[in-house]
Amino acid sequence: MAGKDIRPFRDVHTVFSALDRLLDYCINFAIYSAVLRSSQFENLAPGAPDEAKAFFLIALFCVSTSFFYHAYDVYARMRTRGWFFFASRILAVNAGILFGIILLSFLFGRNGADFENDILWAFRSNLLSALILSVKKGAIILLLRNLRQSRKSIKRVLLVTDSEEMANAYLDEVLVNRHFGYEVIGYVGNLSIKGLLHLGTTGELDTILQIHRPEEVVMGFETVRKRRITKYVSICNDHCIKVFFLPSVCGYFKSPRQIHVIGNLPLIDVRSNPLENSITNRFLKRSLDIFGASLLLFLTSPVMLFTAVGVALSSPGPILFRQTRIGKDSRPFTMYKFRSMRINQSEQTGWSHENDDRRTCFGAFIRRFALDELPQFWNVLKGDMSLVGPRPEVPYYVEIFRKRIPLYMLKHTLRPGITGLAQIKGLRGDTSIPARIEADIHYIENWSLREDLRILLITPFRAFNKNEHYRKQDSLEQAQDKMREPEEAEEEHEIS
Repeated sequence: MAGKDIRPFRDVHTVFSALDRLLDYCINFAIYSAVLRSSQFENLAPGAPDEAKAFFLIALFCVSTSFFYHAYDVYARMRTRGWFFFASRILAVNAGILFGIILLSFLFGRNGADFENDILWAFRSNLLSALILSVKKGAIILLLRNLRQSRKSIKRVLLVTDSEEMANAYLDEVLVNRHFGYEVIGYVGNLSIKGLLHLGTTGELDTILQIHRPEEVVMGFETVRKRRITKYVSICNDHCIKVFFLPSVCGYFKSPRQIHVIGNLPLIDVRSNPLENSITNRFLKRSLDIFGASLLLFLTSPVMLFTAVGVALSSPGPILFRQTRIGKDSRPFTMYKFRSMRINQSEQTGWSHENDDRRTCFGAFIRRFALDELPQFWNVLKGDMSLVGPRPEVPYYVEIFRKRIPLYMLKHTLRPGITGLAQIKGLRGDTSIPARIEADIHYIENWSLREDLRILLITPFRAFNKNEHYRKQDSLEQAQDKMREPEEAEEEHEIS
């Protein structure tokens, strides 16, 4: 019987995790003790009576530290997570512990030299601990990935599905991320999936599991009834095989999702992104915006003065061009640029085109070198924009594209940027709007401070509009059907 055919427990995660925790405990105990010994504490010199008591308290303290690491997912599975996931959590826990030590020292009435020694000891210990544990975690992740890429520590997976789209979405992730260590041995279902071995139908699932003995079964259904799904899960349970489900939206929403639980009911947040889910991330991004915009305003002030004089002399009219754009949460705001064209009647909806007689000679120069974008640093300081994010659009074209391009409005879930992922990829001017939106959504849903810094560092090397593309003067209807973004007067070119 299938129920008696129980395989030995081969998942070593439990044992590995226990050893990982023990090693972290030993490292922390050694660090806290060593720093204590090296510190010139008057009452805790080596050999002093209070030394044994201090080390006993450190031992208890390290136990509580291990619980905090556990609670903050420091010991989560490493198969599908990267080094930054663990390093950030280790650093956060150690920072919290540092604050806790300072608070306890204050509450217990330690003052003067004792209080200063406590802070010095806690700061040195936690900084060194975070550094060593992060390096250790990175070394383990690198070792495991090398093992999996050499086809060791591989998990054999069986797909049970009625959807080719869901199966291909899962296969794409597994094939792109081979370091995850998953091997799809085949699929079960009444369909044909190119490049994957068909092992049989769902009616033969019990026999297939006995023969191929996968370690995990991944199920993805679009039309199967609950009763049948329950039956398939029961068969897998009889063979002691873990079961995972692909949500039916996985082929449409491609980025990582966050699972919420209401009682016993799991919900998928299809708009989950790191900035919505973490006040710390929002604080870091806004801090970068304020610091970066302030610094850039100061550094570019001579260039801005030169540009302002040039605009004033090039043609009559204001130095700054103000245009309404759509920002975060679809709220309109006024974006500032240096005026590069003569005053005209189509400033909100007109397009730039080759040999455009509205453009001044000086305007062509500043647009080529993206100098017309510099006043937008003031938009960043005001909070209307960010240094990095999707480019804002005028209301006229937002209304057009929101009806024609799937997921277009998701770009408005965070502040628009002066530069962004789409811009450094060259997706600006007469380029595909769907491709641009795809890049914007990828940025939003996979945001990190490291990615912002990377984009900012690349931007100066892509900021020159040397290959500026202009569309021909087609009719508006023809341009809309092409699904290309018009370059309205005074709008394009973004800092790329």
